[in-house]
Amino acid sequence: MNSDGLTEFLAVVRSGSFTQAANVLGVSVAHVSRQVARLEERLDTKLLQRNTRSIHLTAPGKLLRKSSEKIADDLEAAFSEVSSAQRNLEGRLRIASLSGSFADHVVSPAVNELATQHPNIEIEIDFNPRQVDILSEGYDIAIRAGPMQSSGLIARLLSSRTKVAAASPEYLSKYGVPAHPSELKRHQCILTHSNSWRFSENTKPLDVAVSGRLRLNSGTAILDACSRGLGVAYMAVGGFENALSLSRLTPILDSFWYTEPSIYIVRPDRRFTPRRVEAAIEILEAFAKRVEAKENQLVSALRRY
Repeated sequence: MNSDGLTEFLAVVRSGSFTQAANVLGVSVAHVSRQVARLEERLDTKLLQRNTRSIHLTAPGKLLRKSSEKIADDLEAAFSEVSSAQRNLEGRLRIASLSGSFADHVVSPAVNELATQHPNIEIEIDFNPRQVDILSEGYDIAIRAGPMQSSGLIARLLSSRTKVAAASPEYLSKYGVPAHPSELKRHQCILTHSNSWRFSENTKPLDVAVSGRLRLNSGTAILDACSRGLGVAYMAVGGFENALSLSRLTPILDSFWYTEPSIYIVRPDRRFTPRRVEAAIEILEAFAKRVEAKENQLVSALRRY
């Protein structure tokens, strides 16, 4: 539908003249006259009767005014509502997030802080390892583990994390301490979704094939299995909670731990981003930065262990 000329038509009707309409819109009288004429031509009807002193609506003009006035009022109300929501951070915010230690240490407290600071925002979070379709499922942002695939979405790095290998003292006493990642082929490895673990050797990635009888997609379950002596775990340092610092688990292969850009904020590629979404991204980044700094300190301490 082409609505060109409708704004000028309503301005003329409301102000009572082409000159006043031009002043209101900040354009020339010729522009207003031309746009109204094109609207009449497109509708194939006369909307205004004009003489040297006044204008009058024709019957079709009255009908168009009645219909378009409501549309214009609705648009004005919508613009006002959006503007208010932008200033006051109101409205609904939907977030899809991965689960696990990052969600526990960053996403949950960050979003709760957002809710505390802005009580008029309605927040819904889905903690789920499933990669949602942001557009079709109506999410504002998603927190995902990388690497990111080309998808027409905007991906913004939220955190880089270091993976740490560890096992229980009992397991290492029974099966020995591997000196190189390649020796993991002789060990029980607690798997997630992949049979390949990426380490770093001489600053270059080193992919190692691993195997094990346990495959778990929960950091809590992996930590429990590792603590029970069921195998070697390899995950982001935050997933180990305090088991490493309290020596309940022993870090291994520390010269080969791999650090990678791993957590991203993903959002639709739109020119307009609601202020509440921007605020959510800002606070997530702030919390992620603090947690990343703490994790890096822990990794450095473990490497000196």
